[in-house]
Amino acid sequence: MNQKMLFLLAALMPAMIFSCKRNNEPTPSVTYPNFSQLKVGNYWIYEQFDISSTGDATSRNIFDSCYVEKDTIIKGNTYFKIVKPLWYDRTKKEVLFQRDSLHYIVNSNGEILFSSQDFTNALEAWYIISPVYDTISRITRKMTDKGIAVSTFAGTFKTLNAQETHAMYPMWTSAGNPRYRDARYAKNVGIVIETLLFFVSSPDYAERRLVRYHLN
Repeated sequence: MNQKMLFLLAALMPAMIFSCKRNNEPTPSVTYPNFSQLKVGNYWIYEQFDISSTGDATSRNIFDSCYVEKDTIIKGNTYFKIVKPLWYDRTKKEVLFQRDSLHYIVNSNGEILFSSQDFTNALEAWYIISPVYDTISRITRKMTDKGIAVSTFAGTFKTLNAQETHAMYPMWTSAGNPRYRDARYAKNVGIVIETLLFFVSSPDYAERRLVRYHLN
């Protein structure tokens, strides 16, 4: 297998959220800040950058249009269909179904993508396994970088980072270990910076940076 063509595709792992009440007391109504902006017609335009191992950013002069196409009911819950181009094949689209659940953003497989409140626990953990080379990495998604300011062409934003840590298995450590992917969300905006999937044989990364957006 050509390692340069092998990129990490995250296997979806369902997550369940359990709640309980004590002494039958009513659960107080709490409103959490909106980091997803899931509403039909909303869109975000991103510019792609190559990020070197030293942190230098070079524009690819490629712009990704990501938008909320519609809402739909899945297993009794309302999800929003998000469409974005695949970064490695722009002739194809990536389709995601997401919704807000309390302070979480979850997808239609039950996977927790983000939390505005939980900076203690891992949101998800899973493995990338190759049918030829066995285990490639163990991935943990956890919230970090609370309130970190980042700047893009669209402005400066205080963000929360739903970061994936890729603990690489010995055969796959030549380009670094661990590896990281960031998804930096800003309140009332959505994703501002997003690390794209990376090649295990290269220490470099690519990422999307917000250029402009429209929210209904």
